[in-house]
Amino acid sequence: MRIDLRVPGADISVNHQSADDLAIAIRDAFDAARRRIEDHLRELRRDVKAHELPSVGRVARVFPKEGYGFLETPDNREVYFHRHSVLHEHFDDLTPGTAVRFAEEEGDEGPQASTVAIVGGNRPPVAGPA
Repeated sequence: MRIDLRVPGADISVNHQSADDLAIAIRDAFDAARRRIEDHLRELRRDVKAHELPSVGRVARVFPKEGYGFLETPDNREVYFHRHSVLHEHFDDLTPGTAVRFAEEEGDEGPQASTVAIVGGNRPPVAGPA
């Protein structure tokens, strides 16, 4: 299924392959085209979210066995983070007070960090060649 659309400021093209059901292929192709048109309208209205600079904070609490913790922001908010959001596998190096940079997003249960990186002098030493 291929749909080509010409809208003000853009040409939108959708190529969609589906399983054996033609009705599903048509529905999915038009759904994809609708999403592309909505994205284009957001760009025209300048509603596209700008990428924010990473936030800074400190580790407030960390629960190593459970694999998560909380960051404290400069405005005293708490932001959840998970082991897998810590860059370079440094989760086990985090202790309360460790300075971090993080990218915040809204999670199912409140703010959460999608990436966490240790900053400053709290970074553990990197082993060099022997």
